[in-house]
Amino acid sequence: MDHSQARRQMQELNTIYKETDAIYSEFAKRSGMSDCAFWLMYALCEADGKCTQKELCSQWVMSKQTVNSALNGLKKSGYISLILSETDKRSKLIMLTDKGLQFKEKNIDIVFHLEERVLQRLSNTEITAMLESNRKYQELLRAEAKQFLNK
Repeated sequence: MDHSQARRQMQELNTIYKETDAIYSEFAKRSGMSDCAFWLMYALCEADGKCTQKELCSQWVMSKQTVNSALNGLKKSGYISLILSETDKRSKLIMLTDKGLQFKEKNIDIVFHLEERVLQRLSNTEITAMLESNRKYQELLRAEAKQFLNK
């Protein structure tokens, strides 16, 4: 593959990622939340309405400060509450409040439903190939970036 072909393919891949991200941003905007707050609500809903900040940071590859700031906003807005974890007193369990559950029903459940409908329109082979190729790309990019960033 020559340089210009690689650049065109990379441009197309980046465009696909950005267009997909823009769709989710529209859902966040529709719901009145920032992208970060929306993704945290999405993640909480995936976790059946409770998880720790550490789990959110790890799963969504966000900094602790970014997550903490968005969680403070969600708490002030009444979507979540924080309670001390029974298993680890150093961490707090993030839980959806009644208002958070209402938000889930009006916003996140719609996204979950649309995502399921999309996946149902793909074959298992297509889904597996998509997951494997994206994972491989991410791992190769991380390896290449690590060589550059550690210089």
